[in-house]
Amino acid sequence: MPALAKLKASGQLAAAALVALVGLLVGLTAIWHAFDPARVGLWSGPRSFFFGVVDAAMAARIEAHQLPASTLYVVTVMVVALCYFIARELLGFAREGFRRGR
Repeated sequence: MPALAKLKASGQLAAAALVALVGLLVGLTAIWHAFDPARVGLWSGPRSFFFGVVDAAMAARIEAHQLPASTLYVVTVMVVALCYFIARELLGFAREGFRRGR
């Protein structure tokens, strides 16, 4: 197997793992929100938009507010589904690259 082809397939495999990890972390944030809705959720501000944990002091410092739970769950479903399909395609490309290089 040429070294460049193996490197490309390995990069695709690493990218698939990273995308899957992002999807998993976003899903876990939504589940965690059910147990601690005051601090965990989807946050938005003039210079920020993110999933995560923020206390009141940090929210005031970054001028962020928490979006409603319904928005969190809709965005979570979209992000997780998108991550699933992207990771699946990258995994398929990596598998084909490893198979072709034999």
